[in-house]
Amino acid sequence: MSEFDIEYKLRTAIKSQVLDDFVADFSTGLLPLATKEAVMVSKSKLGVWILFTNEASNAKGSGLGIVLTMPSGETLRQAIKTVPLTNNEVEYEALIVGLELARRLDFEVIEIKCNSQLVVNQVYRIFETKEECMQQYVVKVQALLARLWEWLITRIPREENALADILANLGSSTEMKGSDFEIIVQIMHSILDTDSYY
Repeated sequence: MSEFDIEYKLRTAIKSQVLDDFVADFSTGLLPLATKEAVMVSKSKLGVWILFTNEASNAKGSGLGIVLTMPSGETLRQAIKTVPLTNNEVEYEALIVGLELARRLDFEVIEIKCNSQLVVNQVYRIFETKEECMQQYVVKVQALLARLWEWLITRIPREENALADILANLGSSTEMKGSDFEIIVQIMHSILDTDSYY
């Protein structure tokens, strides 16, 4: 190799700052999530509200399951029957109804847990939203989240979302009769069809 003026040099260790810069340059989608998680931990003393949402769709209709846990430990549970919608639409409907419920109870910091990776990534704008209907849902969710001091949304496994799942199934499978309105709320239209939920 010396005849071609090529010299061999030993490889030196990668400096930690270079590695940090590399990770920062190639993981921009992860940085907002990590920042939000750090803020949520620091704000936990203020009292974080926790919102669990889930959806269910079957031959009888669609249902939403909402579980809202207040910093005091009290829990609000809601089973809601909706008009038939797609699974992704019902996921967003549950998220929006849960945020509207929590907003009316005057909170500043919320942690949202749902089992839809698509919804989580679309809310963080990691995934592009191509369908117009889904874009409208994302805009509505972003508008509600913009009113908050701090928020975090994470995907959890279905087994960690059992109560919201039970409520969603109850909402979707119930045939509405006069006395059922005390237990289950029925929504006669999509959230996108109106300016306000309530």
